[in-house]
Amino acid sequence: MEQNAAIEHETTLEHALDVARSNAKEAKRLLDDAVAKRQTGEVNDDRVNQLQSLLDLANEDLKRVTRDQ
Repeated sequence: MEQNAAIEHETTLEHALDVARSNAKEAKRLLDDAVAKRQTGEVNDDRVNQLQSLLDLANEDLKRVTRDQ
């Protein structure tokens, strides 16, 4: 019974790592797109700053999850 709990926990950590990686990748994509659109005036500085904060948070989460493994 304890072995199953250990396997489940490992699977949960692996899932958390996959989610964290995906979130960081998507935040980077959104930021890159916003930076490009800022040059054409489609996106303002506030939105770019929001997305930079989102990327920073996603990277912090990725580091946290990686450290927990």
